[in-house]
Amino acid sequence: MFAAPLDPAGWMLTTPGTLTVPAGLRYTDVPLLQLRAERPAADGEVRAPAPGTLRSVTPSGGPTWVELQVNPFPLRRTVSALPFGLPTFYLVFDPGATLTPFADGDGVAAGDQLAIVAALTLLCAGQDRIARDPALWASQILAALPVADRPAWAPFADAIAAQTATGADAPVLILDHRGFPRETATVEIRSGATTATARLTAADGGDLQRAVARMHAANPATMPLTTVLPAGGGAATLRPAGADVQLARLEDGAHAASEIEVTPALRHVTVTDLPDWFAPQFAQSDHALARYTRHNEYRSLVNGGEYFDDLFRRLQDALGAGADGGLHLVGGWQTFPDEQLTDVRPWDPARDPSQPPLPKSLVEAATLIGNAHGATRFLSPKFIQLDPGSPVETAELTLFSAIVMGLLRGQNVDFVRTDPAGAIILLALFVLNAIAITWIIDTDGSALEPNKDAVELLDALPNAASRYAPHPATVADNPASPPLSGFPYDSFFKLIRHFGFYHTKFAAVKAGPERYAYAGGIDINPNRLDDIRHLGSGPYHDVHARVRGKAVRDVELTFAERWSRDGGTTGLAFEPAAADELADAGTDVVQVARTYFQAADQSRELDFAPTGDKTIANTLIQAISAAQEFIYIEDQYFTPPDAYRAALLAKVANRDIKTLVIVLPSTPDQPFGEIQRTGFIADLHAADAGAGIVRVGYPRRHYTVADNELRASSGRLELYQDLQASGGVDPTVVLGPKQRLPQVPFWLSVEGELMYAFNESTTPSPDAEHAKVFEVVRGDDTRAGVRPRPHHRGAAATVIDLAGIYVHAKMMIVDDAFVSIGSANINRRGLYHDGEISLFSVPQQLKATPANPVAALRRRLWAEMLDLPLATAGPLLADPRAAARLFDRSFLQGNRFVDFDAHPTHLMYDATGGDGVALILFRLALLDEFVIADHEKMFDAVVDPTSAVEDA
Repeated sequence: MFAAPLDPAGWMLTTPGTLTVPAGLRYTDVPLLQLRAERPAADGEVRAPAPGTLRSVTPSGGPTWVELQVNPFPLRRTVSALPFGLPTFYLVFDPGATLTPFADGDGVAAGDQLAIVAALTLLCAGQDRIARDPALWASQILAALPVADRPAWAPFADAIAAQTATGADAPVLILDHRGFPRETATVEIRSGATTATARLTAADGGDLQRAVARMHAANPATMPLTTVLPAGGGAATLRPAGADVQLARLEDGAHAASEIEVTPALRHVTVTDLPDWFAPQFAQSDHALARYTRHNEYRSLVNGGEYFDDLFRRLQDALGAGADGGLHLVGGWQTFPDEQLTDVRPWDPARDPSQPPLPKSLVEAATLIGNAHGATRFLSPKFIQLDPGSPVETAELTLFSAIVMGLLRGQNVDFVRTDPAGAIILLALFVLNAIAITWIIDTDGSALEPNKDAVELLDALPNAASRYAPHPATVADNPASPPLSGFPYDSFFKLIRHFGFYHTKFAAVKAGPERYAYAGGIDINPNRLDDIRHLGSGPYHDVHARVRGKAVRDVELTFAERWSRDGGTTGLAFEPAAADELADAGTDVVQVARTYFQAADQSRELDFAPTGDKTIANTLIQAISAAQEFIYIEDQYFTPPDAYRAALLAKVANRDIKTLVIVLPSTPDQPFGEIQRTGFIADLHAADAGAGIVRVGYPRRHYTVADNELRASSGRLELYQDLQASGGVDPTVVLGPKQRLPQVPFWLSVEGELMYAFNESTTPSPDAEHAKVFEVVRGDDTRAGVRPRPHHRGAAATVIDLAGIYVHAKMMIVDDAFVSIGSANINRRGLYHDGEISLFSVPQQLKATPANPVAALRRRLWAEMLDLPLATAGPLLADPRAAARLFDRSFLQGNRFVDFDAHPTHLMYDATGGDGVALILFRLALLDEFVIADHEKMFDAVVDPTSAVEDA
């Protein structure tokens, strides 16, 4: 239960402004609104307001802060009903006050005496970190209590309201997007028949009443109001100054675009300038996209299974709409049109014969929609663009396939690391591929196109059309590219000049009057069929988003523009909606943003983006600049261009944010990208300088027995020599039998001790016929929390799979107030060169609701990364700054997230490392030592090109 911390009789209660929580306590640096309690004599008993744990700090020469972290277990029903989650109370005692003795960590029951004093300050922090007026948090606690427990709290809550928040002079609080008091703001007030302008300063603590009183005392002529609220009762209207503000009332979640009413009962207003978050649309054309639209529904879809399930159910709706149904889809990197991606569940209404069937693949969906007289249109990127008659060499196209098309992606060669025979198979396939390319050249490269089947199968269906979309950019459009007379053009790419792609993965569905749009990182590919459990052989994590409302029009326009260029004479499946055709669908502000290159020659310009488009880059950088609490990033590559690097480094170095969490894949498939991202991560840690802001890592599934497809005994080993607990400076392990040994690197478990074999040793084997010696990482160096111990000859040693969960997402969350989901990776391709699309959103209610969709998405993603059950861990993750420390948990404590340096480098395309098979393949592709020496030119020219729009 909760108990009143003081008997209100004899206490005078005031709200003198804010106090910032000092270092050493849970909510360090958070400004909270004070409840000051004073009485004539030092005879006032102060009690614990709830059961919990005590801790105290006394800043030099200052008051004593007593923190009471409430124990949620005996109060779980009450806490779950509180809009701000679990409360933490602060009781601040004046210097010299005598407290009941306690030690940090001591437990306390509700009502236990803490002190007898003449004065104290009481504050309350919720997990959402919003600064609430004491009358509000006290009343919200009262409303959440069971009826039988309310009498113990009600007199206290009533006294606060009566003495501090009643009538025309009740505090009117202006809060920023975090819910912190605004230090500066200009607000026009209409109160009764009077209109005046008030200007908040830091000394006002966000309280507009204080600003009005201060300004009226200084000059009644310029501030005719004495209070914000009318003296006779009623409401006042507030209009904060700004280019385009978003307002939300904390008490009831009401929101508005420019002005909002306040009353004595509704007087907390959160405000943000939307232009601070959403950059202007960079591309200007006849159908320029909106900077942003309001009243949308923005829904995040985590992992492929959830996205496919939602998409195909909307396609079922389109099928039911007959001729008024349709689909526009841009398939992304590679589309598998005839793979089953969803299924009918026993409880699904689609099992009712009277309902339209649920399509399970893209081919089935397009066929059914076409047979019902609807229409479908598809665009797929074209990878190989050869000029007619170009004498492209086999080696040139082979290297293009290996590097640019990503045929040697790290996650696709895992099998060669657990069985040496796998290397032989992969080697044979690569040699055969090189031979086959001679024939591929004769067909202008079409036989090598990853989306050949998708284009041909879908184009043959009723009322369907499917086209290749070749990206027009050439090396001439890349200002970072070396001269054509130099490397790599004089060595490898003598005739291939196109290295750009349409990387977008988006769709628009029309189902009668209902319209939906999707965008994100998930391709129409069965290897994305994963969920939060990540139990498959290739664990995969990604995020997509769906929108309804006026933002759908901008996605539909984007497809129409692309189709007008590459669709030929075939018309669209349906026309983009008119601006007034789409009804309000929700409470989210949404921006549809894109990346397009800037052509160096007018002949290659995109008519819908003649000077390119960098809206995605600009909005991401603005959102980083607007961050004040935390930034959470998931990205596949994370090799950002200079402007993004500078913005993120500044936020860390200047301590403008308190937490930065970045989740990446352990093994990226970007050639030479490891060099780039490792350097930037080092720069972030240097900017952090031990402040504990930066956490960079990757998710790793808990270990399983390695998947060996050729021999069941592969990886089942034993020690051929005793192993001491301390392996010395360069620890080694002797393993056999030889025929069961995998290629390095690999993880193994020796009687339960995890260790990492990263190289064969030059030390002679004591049994050269049967065993090999390997260099290993043990103990703390594994970052797995294991303790080295001795093992004897003959001990069982098993090769295990510590599979990294491949992070393919391209998303960012800022301060639980902004979310970005799209196809653009954080690299130059994604932000300045290739074709990309992202959906950005800010909730119209900001943080004025426990149902905040941005915070809900963050909790889902963090539960997945931390391997915590969301149903029980949701409250634990409500406070982002406190929850961020969970990323520091040991792998052995259940954490999936591991530090970026958790194992030595062994990445496929890294010039500083690479396993043996990868190096062989690169040499076959003519990627020899001089390529590695010139890797920066290869990176700039081929791997990560840019365009002039980067500097525009």
